[in-house]
Amino acid sequence: MIFCALDRSMKQVAIKFEQDTGENTMICVEAAILKILIGSNRIPQFYHYGTHLNYKFLAMELMGSNLIDLVNYKRPYKFSLHSILKFGIQAIEAIQVVHSKGFVHRDIKPGNFLIGDSQNTSGTFYLTNFGLSKIFNKIDNVVVKPTFQGRFRGSIKYASLNAHILIELGRNDDLISLLYILVEFYNGALPWSDLDDIGIIEKLKFIYKGSKLLKWLPKQFLEFESYILSLDYTTDPDYAYLIFLLNQAASENEIDLN
Repeated sequence: MIFCALDRSMKQVAIKFEQDTGENTMICVEAAILKILIGSNRIPQFYHYGTHLNYKFLAMELMGSNLIDLVNYKRPYKFSLHSILKFGIQAIEAIQVVHSKGFVHRDIKPGNFLIGDSQNTSGTFYLTNFGLSKIFNKIDNVVVKPTFQGRFRGSIKYASLNAHILIELGRNDDLISLLYILVEFYNGALPWSDLDDIGIIEKLKFIYKGSKLLKWLPKQFLEFESYILSLDYTTDPDYAYLIFLLNQAASENEIDLN
């Protein structure tokens, strides 16, 4: 449950509630990560974490609409190339912030990107909901490939193929989920958008890798996908290169992102 509330200075804040079961809940995880991310760009600010009656709560910066609400605001229920590229760059920057602190988000989806709630931040996207996030697997402070089997994490529609085959998710998987969002919000749908069968969705994600999925997007998206698929769990992604590709697509299509 999420509510809008007023703090003692009459400032609006967002408050999440979750029943206190005595165990570490998703709100516990999110509060801990938001504390680590305090002061980071493109991340809502942490205010307070505690308990009230039989509930745990998290107070944080109030945000505006999420990406789904924005795209559903008017027909044709999809974004222009300008909007996709602008969002994509901001999303990469937000994901990079999370990765730079040692975490994989593991639930990159449109509902977890919100715009700012003030006049100055209404054009800025923020990444939220860290309840499924997990710290990198490290030995002696070096990221190493996990030897244990992972569990499915994330949204079926946006999860990477690695999630489907139960490989522990890494930074590359967050970026593939972002690519699926960009494709969906430009084309209006993904080939598996209307399906519920996880097995069929997995097969379609495999079939539609490459040009079949990206044929309506600028050529840079093929390079974008190819680069992400070349990464593994231990690789530190070149976020600047991915942003460069989106800026290049804007330039070739005479789009001013400023």
